[in-house]
Amino acid sequence: MAVPATPWQPGMRITALRLAAKDYQAGVVNISFTNLTSYTQNFTFAEPFPVVPIMNCEIASGAGTTGRFEVRPISVTATGWTLFALLTDAAEGPDTWANIPVHWVARMPT
Repeated sequence: MAVPATPWQPGMRITALRLAAKDYQAGVVNISFTNLTSYTQNFTFAEPFPVVPIMNCEIASGAGTTGRFEVRPISVTATGWTLFALLTDAAEGPDTWANIPVHWVARMPT
């Protein structure tokens, strides 16, 4: 995201950087932890955003007991964010994840 994507304006020059510009970043992270009911991990964006982006993340697996967990982004800034995974059923005990994929997307607000 060397040049942030901007709406086309009359008179704008077409450049290679502008054609390659995106207003979002996305990725997949593999999460592992042992015997926990909640977990956090910090991430840094490859390119900082000019403002705090809008974010979403999802567990991309149905393996084991991942269905009892949810994930969400917290502490989002222009330079990074924190993944927060938590057990949604307090009656269940701690759990272990091994390389569970979580997909994430961060985009510029409209």
